[in-house]
Amino acid sequence: MSHLKLLAVLGSLLILGGCGATKQPSSQQEPRQSSSTVVSSSQSKQRASSSSQKQASSTTFHNQTLTVDHTTFKLTGTKVTASATANRNLFVLYYTFTNHQSKAVVPIDLWQTAVSATQSGKTLTTGNLAFTTSQTSDNNKLNRTVMPVKAGQTISGLATFEPKSSQPVTVIFKDTTSKIIHQSRYSLD
Repeated sequence: MSHLKLLAVLGSLLILGGCGATKQPSSQQEPRQSSSTVVSSSQSKQRASSSSQKQASSTTFHNQTLTVDHTTFKLTGTKVTASATANRNLFVLYYTFTNHQSKAVVPIDLWQTAVSATQSGKTLTTGNLAFTTSQTSDNNKLNRTVMPVKAGQTISGLATFEPKSSQPVTVIFKDTTSKIIHQSRYSLD
């Protein structure tokens, strides 16, 4: 009897295997579906490309406000203050950041891709604020710029640049294609 059961199982496997063989046309249809997916994937790449172009062109600077990637940086003031590095000063640029996206974003990520500063033609690096009681408020503003800001929220933030002399600082604003859209010149006096 066990031989009969074994034959029955083998027969079932052959039938199932045969059923799989009859489904060949169905599996041949899958590549057609995949190719339509490829077309749709390439269409989405085209959409993404045109979307990038729209973002680049929608990066603007107007009325002291940098708009980039559905966020705004409204410049609110500047000052020169002591750096954490001995005998150095920092140029501080204050702003309010508003997230108009539907997801949280980190302000510094957008800022660093869009804003830089030069002095006498040389690129300036960012600097560290001194850890003093008088700079606690500024340190808090700086810390907020590295934390995610939820959709619809606004924070007060700042950016720092470390000048090498008392010459004016030029702050450069670029779009997502690195094209300069605005420059502001600040005296350090």
